[in-house]
Amino acid sequence: MTLERKRLLVLVVDRDDDLKRKTGISTPLLGYDQNLQAAQMLALSDPEEADVNAMFGALRVYKELAEKIGEENVQVATLAGAESEGLEADEKILHELEEVLKIFKADGIVFVSDGVTDEYVIPIISSRVPIISVKRLVVRQSESVERTWLLLGRYLRLAFTEPRYAKIFLGVPGLILTISGVLYLLNIISLPLILTAIGLILIFRGFNLDQKTIGVYKWFINLFRMPPYRQLRAFAAFVSLILLLAGLYIGYVSAINTLTTVYPNPPDPSLYTWWWIDKIPLLTGAFIISSIDIISVGILISIFSNTIYYLFIREQRFWSTIRSIILAIWMWALLKRTGVLIISTILGPLEELQINLLILVAVLGVVTMVVTLIVTRILRNIYSDYFKPRKKESSEE
Repeated sequence: MTLERKRLLVLVVDRDDDLKRKTGISTPLLGYDQNLQAAQMLALSDPEEADVNAMFGALRVYKELAEKIGEENVQVATLAGAESEGLEADEKILHELEEVLKIFKADGIVFVSDGVTDEYVIPIISSRVPIISVKRLVVRQSESVERTWLLLGRYLRLAFTEPRYAKIFLGVPGLILTISGVLYLLNIISLPLILTAIGLILIFRGFNLDQKTIGVYKWFINLFRMPPYRQLRAFAAFVSLILLLAGLYIGYVSAINTLTTVYPNPPDPSLYTWWWIDKIPLLTGAFIISSIDIISVGILISIFSNTIYYLFIREQRFWSTIRSIILAIWMWALLKRTGVLIISTILGPLEELQINLLILVAVLGVVTMVVTLIVTRILRNIYSDYFKPRKKESSEE
């Protein structure tokens, strides 16, 4: 059967029955005039209603088909369900469809939809008359918003009705609030402390810190099952972190003490910002002198542990750790001399000896790095059969 010989029904379905709730008009609506009047009343009642777009869109499709196949072969109708959008709505839509088909016997349906919820009735409609086309008419962004609210509604319904979800979304918060309220009434803890505790619990769970804590715990347990060189590497990383934090703290305290020694009554930083900015060289020199030793030791311990690790797993990065050791020692000496030069320059006359020592350390460091680079490249070629490139560090296990 060609399109020209088919009788087509342009159909709109308002599954949640916004039309009757907002205008009082009952469905089904059959015919161009009835649908136009209803669409106009709905638009005046709520211009933002998505069903308005579907109804006007259906009228436009009706006019296009009427010009193509004749007004006697096409008709437009609007059906409505119920506010609950459940079984009751679907049964009402099916009943109204049968009423329309008794008046206009259609061979096919052009379904005009305003969103995702109305498309749930497509199987119901197609069980009576074949759907030959679906027209989607939605305002920009409305489809994504409707889908979002639909999913949100489903999850909220699960949170309140499904026992295993209700325990998490309702039971746990309820238990926390009840315990907090009882403790507050008994004057055991204060309200700010309660809010702080609840906030920490939400942060702990929201950022998935509980799972991360469990992961750290499992890693710590598995650490004792690892090979000795992996245990050494993990222990060295922990020691390095402790030394790094200790070095930063000692450097900070030493910098403040040095400043207060030279300037017994320093002004308020918020009021005399430029005065403190002018003292940055002094603070930097004192910080470097006091912290560089501990920080450097921590870095060297970490690099040494990696050196041993790569040696055991026969990884080519062993040679890069050798170069890193020499570089760390050089930077240690260079920064140490820099800090001494800064302090001596600020607190006393510029000493030529300190400048010469800094230049000497810099030159010796460059020479040592060049020699180390050459020697490690030669040794890497000599021991190329022992050290192999590896894609994953865990490949040896």
